[in-house]
Amino acid sequence: MSRTAIVQLTVALSCVTAANAGVVPESVLVCSRLNAKQVPSGLHVPAMTFTGPSGDGRRGSAGFVVRLQDVGPATNGASRSSTATDGTRWEFAFQRAASGFHFQVIHPFRQGHVLVSLAQGVTIHRGGSWGSIGWGSPAGSDKVELTDAGKETTASWLRADRAHQIVSQLTAEGDYQLSIDGAVMCRHRIEAASPLTLEIPKGRIWGGSSWDRTGFNGNDFNPKLQPGHAGLILAPMDGSGPTQHFKDVRLTRLPSSQPVYDSFTQLFTRIEKARESELFGRSRAMGGGGGDPFAIIPEATSVLVGFDYTTSTFYGGHLTIKSLRAVYRTPNGQVVGRWRGVPHGTVQRALARVGYVVAGAITKSGHRIDGMRVIFMKIEHDRLNPDDTYRSKWIGGQGGGPKTQLAGTGDAIIGLFGRQGHDLDALGFIQVNPY
Repeated sequence: MSRTAIVQLTVALSCVTAANAGVVPESVLVCSRLNAKQVPSGLHVPAMTFTGPSGDGRRGSAGFVVRLQDVGPATNGASRSSTATDGTRWEFAFQRAASGFHFQVIHPFRQGHVLVSLAQGVTIHRGGSWGSIGWGSPAGSDKVELTDAGKETTASWLRADRAHQIVSQLTAEGDYQLSIDGAVMCRHRIEAASPLTLEIPKGRIWGGSSWDRTGFNGNDFNPKLQPGHAGLILAPMDGSGPTQHFKDVRLTRLPSSQPVYDSFTQLFTRIEKARESELFGRSRAMGGGGGDPFAIIPEATSVLVGFDYTTSTFYGGHLTIKSLRAVYRTPNGQVVGRWRGVPHGTVQRALARVGYVVAGAITKSGHRIDGMRVIFMKIEHDRLNPDDTYRSKWIGGQGGGPKTQLAGTGDAIIGLFGRQGHDLDALGFIQVNPY
């Protein structure tokens, strides 16, 4: 079987196996949903909630601050105070309104705080007065180097038509990393930070309104944050259309002086052994007989986590998947494969949530791949858990024959095969041998 190299992104993820395999940080659900233009409610841990400042004529900012001591232990059974030097990881879905700003993340760091602001780009501020930061003033912020993926993303920064999976992580040692939809946007080193104060001066703030100087307000609101405080601030929006929001907000305390546990590590070990022994299998393939055959396993040890795709109605007047390229996770980060079929129109992405990978798909096909729904499955040690799955939205059209499942039984997918020409003609999955 031939193996073709694919282009690897230049940045590595900072998450690696914990030195003590028995120590696995546990995330805590902090908030199920927080909407702009609404008073924060329904949090799952004690929190200081507030409405926030306006921005350039937009209103409806809201947010909350929590104490680490209310988010559970940093290690299994270990008790830690709110002033402990734990790292933190925020994970949440964010959907932006077309008229909306973006958001800000507050990480505690030693006796101070780090505020990360997403607006036209990424700015990182090491504490101080929010009035000097505003909605992400570049003045006074750390210089942030974006990865290649980050530079590409800024061209269509957080599209307003879908939810984006955000992971913002700062270790106790000061290593910061921001990921959006599984791709690393930036990495940065923090050496020191002062306390953050959520206060508004009398003058105009960066990104703020010249006429509406709304401040931070809330019951029992205290603008002076304490060591161990962490939080999120949802930026304002305009109009009364779809409301931008956070969803499924989780916070994890990361043990100090220990690397972060990576759920992929044991699975990669198993995949590497299978690659060395060439213990591969193939699912059935669906589609037509046109085009040329292809079969590819990336050179780097990797597992399939999603797809980029385009659709068209060029063939027969009905919607089909025009082209597709794989998105893989490797020990050194995310990589993307070659296009199968020639892309045309808007490129869209179906990507696994944190801790999940692609396990198969439900397809409809005739002479082409008309459409499919991707099956995602959770990683569990060195294998996948068939009892913990979810599916993507339907991709492409509903033409062709009956719905047919490809793979999806728990075998990790490490490559693709099929047929391609100007369009994606057929598709199947290359898997490690069954468990």
